[in-house]
Amino acid sequence: MTPITKSLYLQFLKCQNAFHLIREGVVSKPSTASFGGYLEWGEFLTLCKNQFPNFPTIEKSPNREEGFVQSETYIKENISHFNAQLRFQNFVCNVELLEYDKGRDGWILWDFRPIGSIKQDILRSFYFYKQVAKGMGLHILACKIIRIQTKFVYEGGPVSPEGYLLVEDLTPRLESELGTREEEWNQFQTEIQNTSEQSVPYSFLENNPSCRSLKACLSPSHCAPGRETAKEIFEYRDSSELAKQWFASGYNSYDSVPDTELSPIQRIQKEAHKTGTVHFNKESLCQYLSNVTKTVAFLDFESVNPYLPIYPGTKPFQHIPYLYSLHIWNKETDSLTHKTYLHEDVGSDPRKHVLFHLQKDLPTGITIFSFNDFFEKLIIQESATVYPEYLEFWESVKSMFIDLALPFKKLWIYHPAQHGKASLKEILPCFSNESHFGLTIREGQDANYQYLRLIKKQVTAEEKKRVLEDLIAYCKLDSYGLFLIYRMLQERLSVI
Repeated sequence: MTPITKSLYLQFLKCQNAFHLIREGVVSKPSTASFGGYLEWGEFLTLCKNQFPNFPTIEKSPNREEGFVQSETYIKENISHFNAQLRFQNFVCNVELLEYDKGRDGWILWDFRPIGSIKQDILRSFYFYKQVAKGMGLHILACKIIRIQTKFVYEGGPVSPEGYLLVEDLTPRLESELGTREEEWNQFQTEIQNTSEQSVPYSFLENNPSCRSLKACLSPSHCAPGRETAKEIFEYRDSSELAKQWFASGYNSYDSVPDTELSPIQRIQKEAHKTGTVHFNKESLCQYLSNVTKTVAFLDFESVNPYLPIYPGTKPFQHIPYLYSLHIWNKETDSLTHKTYLHEDVGSDPRKHVLFHLQKDLPTGITIFSFNDFFEKLIIQESATVYPEYLEFWESVKSMFIDLALPFKKLWIYHPAQHGKASLKEILPCFSNESHFGLTIREGQDANYQYLRLIKKQVTAEEKKRVLEDLIAYCKLDSYGLFLIYRMLQERLSVI
């Protein structure tokens, strides 16, 4: 039987169907790729390990048995060690550091995480580690974590671990939530025992916990056999647990859910899917666009937000812009101009350069459309705070922004091909012939990762040229897509 790891345990607490599907090899484990995160992991890990000099490390090996044996040897000799490999019965786990406390004759479980706050999965992970360790007969004294101090301000040079790293003892919190953790563990143990000698009864409705949405299900053919297409009722906006109740009532499609059980927004979706037509609220859209200038701009930024700050004066996870794409459209002449700036000197702080070029490229006094404009405004505001000579520029543009995502969030316009989604990448193909599908870079996270690769010098000169071109193409399509959507709205308003 496949060993039960911490990740499998956490998967069970989200959905026991998924736990069995993955454990039995029916489906692959969902990817947890963090794009650029692993590029910084080595540096972060070194900072953490340097707080405990001279402790040995169990190196990763294709032969995991070697790691278990090595940890057992260290434990017998009361030797603290990194990357401890623990095993009890069929439960296995890796612990970043197993530290022996000679004075109290016991062990401390350590985890190193490049995070800014503690979420439930961290506590659940520690509980799993502790159960495995206790099963091995270890006396566990405490559970501690080294994470990131989010208020840390980088001053340049080597990152100071004293200000950057935050050591937190989670033992008191684990003890205060012991009842919850024990209940979760007992439910897990019961499920293991009940399914050890019989086939797993997959059920989207009856198994608990299970996915909140059939759309997130790893294998609808197992969990909802014969009703796989019913996942469309989970596309209703703001349906949450309500969609699960509809599923239990036997509803399988948009049209099957009675109007009496739908909100006004959900009834709009139902009608659009039923008729195959686009919903368009002319009154709301006219009001939304009533103060738009004749010449308008469409702006999109790309940024990096490393957890190990790179530029002086920045904090962990702070978004640093390095690229923008700006389309400017004059409605009267139907002329479209494109401006862009990409900071190619990856060794220097790009913010001042971005502000300089944007101020030069952006005409004064015109409406600026962005998608979820909070991000674009935050980028300019934070950068101008660091470079106060651009505060006047920020003051002049902040009131000119309009969020082009708003009509889609409010369902003033809705295309059935959106399937309940409201991201730019889902919307654009519904209303134009453009799509991100053909691009090398298709997501903001990937753009973040690619630029971080340049900063970390993990590319050849030829690769750098290609990555820079791909970044420009990705950002350009985002701002061009905003233009296409805006022009579509204007055209529909003029003929309706």
